[in-house]
Amino acid sequence: MKLTNQISLFFILSMTANILVGQDAYFGDLAPGYNEPAFHSPNRPSTYEHPSDDANLELHRVNKKNKSSGFENSQNTITKKHFSNIFDAELSSFKNCIKSEGTAEESYINTNCKISKTLQDAAFILQGKKNIQAIDLLDNFTKYKKIKNSTPRYPKNMLEFGETGYVIVEYDITEKGRIANEEIVEAWCGNISSPFTEFQPCSFFNRESLTSVIKFRYKPSKFENKPVYTKGVKHKFTFSLNPKLSKMKDKVDQAYDQVRNKIITKDYDKAAAIAQNYIEYDNIFLFEKARAHYFNEEYLQASTALFKFIELIKDEKYRYPEEVLLSSLIILVDSLYFSEDFKKIISLDNNVSNYIKEKPQYRRNLAMTNLYLGTAYVNTGDVEKGLYYLSIARKYAPSDQQIQYIDNVINQAANYL
Repeated sequence: MKLTNQISLFFILSMTANILVGQDAYFGDLAPGYNEPAFHSPNRPSTYEHPSDDANLELHRVNKKNKSSGFENSQNTITKKHFSNIFDAELSSFKNCIKSEGTAEESYINTNCKISKTLQDAAFILQGKKNIQAIDLLDNFTKYKKIKNSTPRYPKNMLEFGETGYVIVEYDITEKGRIANEEIVEAWCGNISSPFTEFQPCSFFNRESLTSVIKFRYKPSKFENKPVYTKGVKHKFTFSLNPKLSKMKDKVDQAYDQVRNKIITKDYDKAAAIAQNYIEYDNIFLFEKARAHYFNEEYLQASTALFKFIELIKDEKYRYPEEVLLSSLIILVDSLYFSEDFKKIISLDNNVSNYIKEKPQYRRNLAMTNLYLGTAYVNTGDVEKGLYYLSIARKYAPSDQQIQYIDNVINQAANYL
């Protein structure tokens, strides 16, 4: 029997603003021959803070309340053991590969052996490290440390057009801590503030990135306290702007305020109706319509509106603030989860995971989003990947209630490993 048919996830929860209250969330074995999909009770939690008179600034309020973006909870004992075993096995394989190359030990950090994604993921769960290198995994080495930074100029033409993007430069660090053999390995243009961006290759930020990187200085890597040459170091330059929602025509702007006020007063039907009447004037009304449906627990309508919003804003990619775009992702995953559309949640994997690794300031906001992504994987049979996202959810959960709830899900999901 498929795992999907063996698992049932029940929520017996009550909702407060951005906090899960209540327990009794569990995976249970279904009767033989039971072919219904996973079931969710009507009493459902929300990961999205309820609107207040600050309207679209929910994420900013949460971040202000939780200033310590680097905060991490301790790991669940099951997932800690699971990913520790994975880490040890993958590390052993990596070290065996290095030894098979037959190079001198002081050259191990410049190995051609690849670090597996499995090892990278385990390191992120256990140590919070992304993009680990050989030197992070080897004994007797001290890793290089930057002692002089340089910030690139924003290219004038890109600034004038409001274009954003990022560049990854690869280079070597000499025994004297200087830069050598610098080259561009990735160069992309796209909206850095949006989790839905489809980046396009471009070279407009390349020159400034190279000009900046050659000014870097390091304390070099050391092997047994002796400076050594380090190859293949990478640095990511991000060129970003933070747009604000531009003012609309008076009548439209008044309607926008009406929609937000109706959501605040929980008149969701009226909010959705007003938003529908003004969508032709501005796509932001489609986002507000989705919010109204979401808070009214009309999850199918909410996800439909958001998918349309995401498609339409491709032509207005720099117009909307990050809190609107990230709120769209959070509400979308929530709505799909409560609609039990696990495959569509999984299709958003890259959108969620990129934000988790690249934007640590939002990890706590996305804790429950990772819970839903992890549970979607478990319900479609990929328990290994499910546990990865459940572990991230546990790691950054902002409340004890959420931690306890996530632990219940992890403990039951682990039975299917």
